[in-house]
Amino acid sequence: MAEDRKINLRYCTNKIRVDYAHVGLYDVLDRQMWIARKRLGIVPVRVSHARLLVGGTQDTSTADKDHFVCYWFHTPGTGEGYVHGYPIDWSEGHILVRIDPNWNYSTRQFIPSTETAKVERNLDQQFNWGKRIFEAYTSCKPRFPLSWHMVGPRATDSVFYVQRSEKPI
Repeated sequence: MAEDRKINLRYCTNKIRVDYAHVGLYDVLDRQMWIARKRLGIVPVRVSHARLLVGGTQDTSTADKDHFVCYWFHTPGTGEGYVHGYPIDWSEGHILVRIDPNWNYSTRQFIPSTETAKVERNLDQQFNWGKRIFEAYTSCKPRFPLSWHMVGPRATDSVFYVQRSEKPI
């Protein structure tokens, strides 16, 4: 539940929105998504993920973030540049899901790179969570094309344009 994970309800909500760019957290234990609220003077896509948790600030993190998959939701025109050297068409909507091959969000344990089977299962699980995030946003029927990407610590850990949804007719 939100209380157990110390969700900061002043800064976030569990109501998914597609009308503004924001950061989000996916709680892997509760399968619940939390997004930065639209607040006066604060750009929700520039808020730190830790800010969405009690004890985290814009400048400092918190260990409680370790079982949340972090992601960024961009509406058309709210992003710019390359991601790990890969060109993104920012005139469309995008979800960037942070993945970590060596971190198990469910157990909050490090997986050594030498344990390749565990790393692969871990990435499969993170892929499934990313797909759930994407499906939650597409179910809101954004009025623009939307793609999602898995962004790892390095370009070689990333997968760009995993899936795309066209805007509804």
